[in-house]
Amino acid sequence: MHGSSPRPPLSERLRGLPALIAAQISLHSGTTGLRVAGPLILLQSGAPTWQVGVLLACFGLGPLLLAWPIGRLVDARGYRPPMAIALSLGTGSSLIAWAASFAGDARLSLLCLAAAAGGGATNAGLMTLQRTAARMASDAVALRSTFAWVGLAPSASNVLGPLAAGVLLDLVGPHAALFALLAFPLLGWHIARLARAPAPPPIDTKPATGTLTGLLRNRQIRRLLLVDFLVIVGWDVHAFVVPTLGHARGLSATAIGTIYGLFAAGVVTVRATIPWVSHRLSEYSVMAASLLATAVVFAIYPLGTSAVFMAACAVVLGMTIGIAQPMIMSAMHQAVPDAQRGGVLALRTISVNLQAVVLPVGLAALIAALGFSAMLWGTAALIGSGGAIAQANRRR
Repeated sequence: MHGSSPRPPLSERLRGLPALIAAQISLHSGTTGLRVAGPLILLQSGAPTWQVGVLLACFGLGPLLLAWPIGRLVDARGYRPPMAIALSLGTGSSLIAWAASFAGDARLSLLCLAAAAGGGATNAGLMTLQRTAARMASDAVALRSTFAWVGLAPSASNVLGPLAAGVLLDLVGPHAALFALLAFPLLGWHIARLARAPAPPPIDTKPATGTLTGLLRNRQIRRLLLVDFLVIVGWDVHAFVVPTLGHARGLSATAIGTIYGLFAAGVVTVRATIPWVSHRLSEYSVMAASLLATAVVFAIYPLGTSAVFMAACAVVLGMTIGIAQPMIMSAMHQAVPDAQRGGVLALRTISVNLQAVVLPVGLAALIAALGFSAMLWGTAALIGSGGAIAQANRRR
């Protein structure tokens, strides 16, 4: 009898898209944990709501600075160099956040610095993953499926990070909780080091010579950015409302982290189904339906006050928002030549993170002036109007 062949080493088994997604999940979970832990630490110390808005805005500063150079770097050098930059920033973010838990008057400043580094890390890693994964897709149907799988990385991160942060804050306090979040980027280093990424482009392949303004002249890209803007508005409004409204209603850190996690679970659920039905989907029809359904959920969100009601809305929002972004990414990649796709990812990242800087501060001001209900109903009206934009894009 022949003995069974030895199992291949871990470095041989960790190859392809699953390993690249796992590395991004590990990196991203540290930042999503900080997005929950940072605001709660501020609020529990008696800080005003505007400080939470400033902190959440800082998550968008790092990507604004890094998006264009990272997009060009991944076009020219492939996976490993930009991913190493992302993991270095993620590790530094966790260390700075842990130091902030011991600070007094400098707490907000250090948390903001950690947020900027963490935001830059996760967006650099996600751009690298998206560009690398797109090179694996052979046609439009495969592209939709690929971006659905890639979309599981931020979705899973939004389950793991917030749940870990909420539970740890309740069990061991802020110092130990923030130190424990350092495990996420360190695990990401280990997976990325072992993962077998696709070969980088040939040395004689030159990156595109286009510019941001050149890409913006593409009418289809402009329309897709507008739809993407409305989808991200829904995502960011929910991310702001959960800790602030949950704290105002007396929910525990564990309950707030669970609501975040259920939102992400809704995203994971819907994105996991896309690869099986991608041949039946039309990008623009899905975008229109997503925006209209998201508007309905935001319209009813202020009508309930319990944690269970908030959790149910979070699950549905996760599904309605989560299905749109793989469609947007697929449509964007089909709108430009291959050599410009890193630039398109950079342009989208800049757009998304400009919102991430402006929206939290603006939302804090709107809540102070109008209250939660009026802000959520206004969000519903804005996002619902985007359904017509997506339908117009479908017809064109």
